[in-house]
Amino acid sequence: MITIPRYIVVDEGRDALYNILSKLRLKNPLVVVGRRTKKYAPDFDYLYYHEIELEEEHIKKITRGYDSIIGVGGGRSIDIGKYMAYCSGIPFISMPTTASNDGIASPVVSLGQPSVLVDPPIAVVVDLDIVRKSPRRLLSAGFGDVISNITAVLDWKLAHREIGESYSESSAIFSKTIAEELMDYVLRSNSLSQYPEKLIKALIGSGITISIAGSTRPASGSEHLFSHALDYLKRRYQLDVDSLHGEQCGVGTIISSYLHCKEGNLQYEDMENIRSSLKKVGAPTTGKELGFEEEILIEALSIAHTIRRRYTILREGISRERAEEILRECEII
Repeated sequence: MITIPRYIVVDEGRDALYNILSKLRLKNPLVVVGRRTKKYAPDFDYLYYHEIELEEEHIKKITRGYDSIIGVGGGRSIDIGKYMAYCSGIPFISMPTTASNDGIASPVVSLGQPSVLVDPPIAVVVDLDIVRKSPRRLLSAGFGDVISNITAVLDWKLAHREIGESYSESSAIFSKTIAEELMDYVLRSNSLSQYPEKLIKALIGSGITISIAGSTRPASGSEHLFSHALDYLKRRYQLDVDSLHGEQCGVGTIISSYLHCKEGNLQYEDMENIRSSLKKVGAPTTGKELGFEEEILIEALSIAHTIRRRYTILREGISRERAEEILRECEII
């Protein structure tokens, strides 16, 4: 059964939230929020996400008596709120204050690896005035997360063709179209005046494709494996690098698009459009811009296939020597 958000409201903010709560007959929500986004939270009981213990029994205890959870803020507030609602069996409402990833509408919780599939939000409420004021870097990261759908779908098709993995044509087309339309807008527009609105809608749509597919396949492929490998190496070597998930996925998409281009799955022009659009929104397009040394990038690409069992253009993995060649050829290092 496909479950997607019942209500999606962009540009109305709190008034829309209270209207949706009334329609859903929800009277006692608990808000999960960060310190920086507390000022945007509706006037209900709240908890800071960093103070919440993520053990199921503890979650059930602190949510007892509440009929819903509202996540207000960025990825962490929304992921933790979504997980709490799932554990407690109550609805979740997503109120993003920026557009940095597609978790705002998806059934995915990324609190570690692997990600966990839960119930998607019953509603997504976006105040565009707040999103427009969010740091440009977060919006650039959101673009990186959307653009990665292009190579994620190519990886999915490859897995379907080479190992017979199940494949949803409708979900794949939807996911690819969302990314390509946003990319085309960025490349054509002089002012990017509608960029925050188009980005938030693309991220919501991307989250919905995951619900349609019943997996993260339409929005996560080899580029995400590369990003997760970088996160793993940050922890392993205690690296002082503050690169964001979407930024890493954007650079990973350049790498994956290069590999697909080499095999004839993607046109050279499309690969260059990916790089150009990332540059135009101010997203990193090299390892140096991400903040990583060359050796870390090489290691990340050579171990990316081990992060999870997912068949991609990386297949059974590549050597460190070939990883270095690839990164130089596609101008990441």
